Amino acid sequence: MRRTVVAVAVVVTMVVGACTTDTGVDRAATGGSGSSSGPEVTVTSSTSTEASTTLPPTTVTTTTAPITTLPPTTVPPTTTTLPPQSITEPPGPLQGGSVGVRTMALQTALAEQFYDPGEADGRFGVKTTMSVWAFQALFGMPRDGIVTPELEQLILARPAQAMLRPELGPTHVEIDLTRQVMLVWRDGNLKLVTHVSSGSEVPYCERTREGRRCGSAVTPLGVYQFGRRVSGWRDAPLGRLYNPVYFNGGIAVHGAGSVPNRPASHGCVRIPMHVADYFPALVETGDLVEVFRS
Repeated sequence: MRRTVVAVAVVVTMVVGACTTDTGVDRAATGGSGSSSGPEVTVTSSTSTEASTTLPPTTVTTTTAPITTLPPTTVPPTTTTLPPQSITEPPGPLQGGSVGVRTMALQTALAEQFYDPGEADGRFGVKTTMSVWAFQALFGMPRDGIVTPELEQLILARPAQAMLRPELGPTHVEIDLTRQVMLVWRDGNLKLVTHVSSGSEVPYCERTREGRRCGSAVTPLGVYQFGRRVSGWRDAPLGRLYNPVYFNGGIAVHGAGSVPNRPASHGCVRIPMHVADYFPALVETGDLVEVFRS
């Protein structure tokens, strides 16, 4: 009977020891006084050591992302384009490529005299150059497109332009082959002055859709009347014509991409494309046109 009690005490003591410290075991057995009223029981626990598991040190692997060095930010230089009206050209001639208030004033003056230098934008381009050619021709100057200070003052003075062929009446068109200019008059009022390029007067032979065609690139002299017209492009045997208005058989006033400062056509009268846009509206069927040399 005594053996059974001791065994039970040992089991209880072992269970309690698994949940507390060694000091706790002593107090439970003595009721907190530190002395034992029963036989001394010594508990040797081999599981305590086994239960104390020492974990290996945790190895923390830190992955460092590669540092990307960004190239320095390059700010493109700021290009400031000044408007022409804020630029005053240096003293001296004006010509193709000039930009500024003097060019703008020149364009305005030419337009008020019924030349067509294009928009008065202060930029001396091809349209302005061709208008200067026509002005120089009418005033007996070389057609070089360079506006000297003297010519600039003359253009700005807006001199009156007289009819070259007043005998044709108040409504007519004048084409001067010598000066390569055309003037349009309606009811006695000037409506247009433009540079032209007429027949080169050089014999030619060219292949066409109809076969080989030869002729002399001459714009015939005389007084004619405007007749048929074509709106837009016409593919003629010797090339393309824009808004042609015919006055002598196959000879017409028409727009062309090339209107050089010399006679260069097969016989027609070439005018700048921007002028050809509205030229047909300035003339009516039956209006007189004279082609002459001055």
